[in-house]
Amino acid sequence: MFNNNNPTLGEPVGYTDQSILIESQATTGLNASYYQSLAFDKELGATSGIDAAIEMYALDALVLPAPGYTTVPAAIAGYPIVMVPFGFDPENVTIGSTGLETVYPAPGIPIGLSFLGTAWSEYSLVSFAYAYEQKTQTRLQRKAYTVAIPTMQLADVIGN
Repeated sequence: MFNNNNPTLGEPVGYTDQSILIESQATTGLNASYYQSLAFDKELGATSGIDAAIEMYALDALVLPAPGYTTVPAAIAGYPIVMVPFGFDPENVTIGSTGLETVYPAPGIPIGLSFLGTAWSEYSLVSFAYAYEQKTQTRLQRKAYTVAIPTMQLADVIGN
């Protein structure tokens, strides 16, 4: 309702209306179509996706650069994903837009490295990601803008 009453506030590019959302609010959402879609996602993302790739190549995890949709397979499967700094867009990258006020790509925008695993692999993924991050120290290669660096620490708020 708010979006319909305030159409100029942050509508994404290509936005038309909220009719599908409004129709969905009239349902419980937990019907045969929902459960069929859930099973399809599990098959596509997990069984025939991440699990199949890990088993086929005897891997401990999948490692992917993160620009784009690399989080989608893990999200569909309900599997863990850990992302660490991988690098930054170069200064000469062509600036793009993904919405009203969102610029991507752009010079200096961080790029992540995703570690995806199968069910219950969080411990291993965090270990791999931590080892990679500690070895590369990518997060230290580019500092935040001065105004983005916190001036107060948690100890200042809650005491020692």
